[in-house]
Amino acid sequence: MIENEVYTKRVILLIALFSILRFIIASSVELGNDESYYWLYSKVLKWNYFDHPPMVALWIRVFTVNLLLEKYVVFLRLGSIVACALATWFMYKCVSTISTKRAGWFAACLYNASFYAGITSGLFIFPDSPQMVFYTFSLWMIAKITLQDDKWLPWILFGISTGLCIMSKVHGVFIWAGFGLYILFFKRIWLTNIRLYVALAIALAITSPILIWNIQHNFLTYRFNSKRIITRGFLLNWYSFFTTIFQHFMINNPFNVVCIFLGLLTWRRYKLYLTPALSVYNLIGIIPGLLLLFISLYRSTLPHWSGPAYIALLPLAAIWLARISKEVIYPKLLVFGLGANILFLIVCTLVINFYPGNFGSKAPHELGKADITLDMYGWKEAGEKFALIYKNEIKKGIVQPGSPVVCNTWWGAHEEYYFCRPSGIQMIGLGSMNALHEYMWMNKKRKDNVNFSTAYCIVHSDENYNVYTQYKNFYSRIDTATVIEVSRNKKPAHNFYIFRLSGWKNQLPVAR
Repeated sequence: MIENEVYTKRVILLIALFSILRFIIASSVELGNDESYYWLYSKVLKWNYFDHPPMVALWIRVFTVNLLLEKYVVFLRLGSIVACALATWFMYKCVSTISTKRAGWFAACLYNASFYAGITSGLFIFPDSPQMVFYTFSLWMIAKITLQDDKWLPWILFGISTGLCIMSKVHGVFIWAGFGLYILFFKRIWLTNIRLYVALAIALAITSPILIWNIQHNFLTYRFNSKRIITRGFLLNWYSFFTTIFQHFMINNPFNVVCIFLGLLTWRRYKLYLTPALSVYNLIGIIPGLLLLFISLYRSTLPHWSGPAYIALLPLAAIWLARISKEVIYPKLLVFGLGANILFLIVCTLVINFYPGNFGSKAPHELGKADITLDMYGWKEAGEKFALIYKNEIKKGIVQPGSPVVCNTWWGAHEEYYFCRPSGIQMIGLGSMNALHEYMWMNKKRKDNVNFSTAYCIVHSDENYNVYTQYKNFYSRIDTATVIEVSRNKKPAHNFYIFRLSGWKNQLPVAR
């Protein structure tokens, strides 16, 4: 009992220390363009959005106190930090339930060592952040169900948590896919258990808004996301395949992946591993993992898509690590994994804030191109400079009061957060549905509060494009207003080109 309390205290201390570290870093770097886009979600709560279900928007609303604290980046990300803390605890409880507290401690450490769990979903605000809370809670409930399948509460909580997981990100359906395959192959007796159907009904009821919204909008979400994963033709792309393998290793932490791989190689050999819950977890993890590798043979995938698959395999890795490490509290693989995560966080924060200039293009017209750190540096400074330009030109009568800033892609939300939000300027999207995403709906809500006769366009040097070609169908005249230069550590980092548009053609794109 005393030993169990020791491991519980260690997990609580682990959560506290990593939460403090994440809080400091979350306060130190600016939002990325994806994060800004999810902030845009939170401006108008809906049952479903063009790209994702609604949980991330609600998550932001809760942790910014209904957007009262939205100007503080750390509060936009606070939900992710809290989510990682909760998911760590659920992972600990999950593995402790089917194994030992020591194995549970290893699972908590492995979870925080994962770059996906500890950074992508644990620091930055993504749909993955709330997803991991309900995902790991679902794994815990599976552990309880496999030990006592005649209890109602674990089944009901499983239905609720899987439903909320899918409402965070549709990848949550793989929990039911793995669970269903386990039932079909190893536990068909559960097909006569009414609790299974009640849990499924609860999950379906919770996720029904996604289906209803897509029916109302001609399955927009499905049609958009299917283009990213459905293969066309049979020409193999080996570059994409091996790149995906490398990405899987890196985002899930190479040390974690080694533990998972060795656990999978040996788990059938030892009776210690033959627990029903581990079989379910392995199916939940292996199915999407192999599916992503198959897709990568034909088209590119994103690194963080693999994250949930590897999280489902961490219980196996933790139990394997507990078995081979005897009584060692900090096995080398665990120490190296946690150390790599901490080092990465600190080094990246320092590079983002203090690297002299940029390590991308030095050409003036595309200054900073290929330097991904600039996605989180200099936007606030540039936004403050733009606010002065905007007010000054309105004062001089050069542009009209209520003039918007326009964008042609969904990542215009990045400019909206730093350039428009502080001054109460409206952002309007001018382009296609597949490029603008949620801005097609935002246009409909904002159009009555905008004076379209004049507008501004802001072009980041990292993505310099022909403004005249892009907006010629919307405005008849486009002039260069100014260039906002941003330096980092006293060296030029990137530029923001400001264009002034006039001669509105009254062709506003809106969602129907």
